Amino acid sequence: MSTLKVDLHMHTCASKDGILRPAEIINIAKLKGLDRICITDHNSIEGALRAKALDPDFVIVGEEILTTHGELLAFFVTEWVPPRLSPQETLDRLQAQGAVISVSHPFDQHRSDWKEAMLESMVPRLDAIEAFNARTLQPACNEKARAFAAAHGLPITAGSDAHTGREIGAAYQEMPSFNTAAEFRTVLPQAKLYGQLSPAWIHLFSRFNVWRGRLGLKPTLSNSELSQRDTPAV
Repeated sequence: MSTLKVDLHMHTCASKDGILRPAEIINIAKLKGLDRICITDHNSIEGALRAKALDPDFVIVGEEILTTHGELLAFFVTEWVPPRLSPQETLDRLQAQGAVISVSHPFDQHRSDWKEAMLESMVPRLDAIEAFNARTLQPACNEKARAFAAAHGLPITAGSDAHTGREIGAAYQEMPSFNTAAEFRTVLPQAKLYGQLSPAWIHLFSRFNVWRGRLGLKPTLSNSELSQRDTPAV
């Protein structure tokens, strides 16, 4: 069975702190040897839908969704889920559309508000835990996520969390080939995670992108491409 290199966490300019247009992400990801990518913009699927239209076999539509407690990371999303709903309501909406549900950087003290008790209460409704996020500032946060997943029998995922081109592919997983969400769930436990942490200063680009956006200097999707306004937590 063939294997794929998959980066499951990245952002286009549809995220306020992202800079890349959908076509740019696809081109860079292919140059870096990735076989599939999942675009997971903050609280938006418009960039992912645009990328999917450009290359349906390469792009998975995802979303990083801010709940009232922390962020969920979803793959194979077909309907936009708005931010700032309760975790339960967000999970309800994702499960209703058959999305694969993970939790992004769950123990990153700088980017997560999840309490372990809340995560434990959600375990029966989760498909995975993100156990390698390349933007995590402390390796121990990824290690804790991996330990949590192992303790609760959950598969693990990896993603670069790229907001710039140089970050794409910084973290990825090798796994058996798949096409559908159901197939993805089946082969996910066989995934092997690879990558390295991005430098801490890479976060400055995200802040810079937000300010560029406020000044009208950041690439954006056209009005026809972007119908849901993105309101991420940065």
